[in-house]
Amino acid sequence: MQWLVRDHGFSQLDAYQFVTPTVESPLANVCDTNYTCAAKLRKEWLPARETHRGLHARPRGAATLPPH
Repeated sequence: MQWLVRDHGFSQLDAYQFVTPTVESPLANVCDTNYTCAAKLRKEWLPARETHRGLHARPRGAATLPPH
C-alpha cells in the first residue's frame, strides 16, 4: 500500500480500494502451518509516473551518447 501512496500518488484509502479487486495473491510453499503468500499487481493498470524518486532516470540520462 505504501508503494502506491509513495510512488503513484494514491491516498491510503484509494490504494486499499484499488488493490482489493486487482491484486493476485497465490499461496506458495505450503508446508504444515507455514506458507508464503505473494501479492502481484499489473503495473499496466497504474498511472504513468516516474517511480523510485527518479532513481532510474539518472542512469538513463548518463548513458545517452552525444550526437556525432
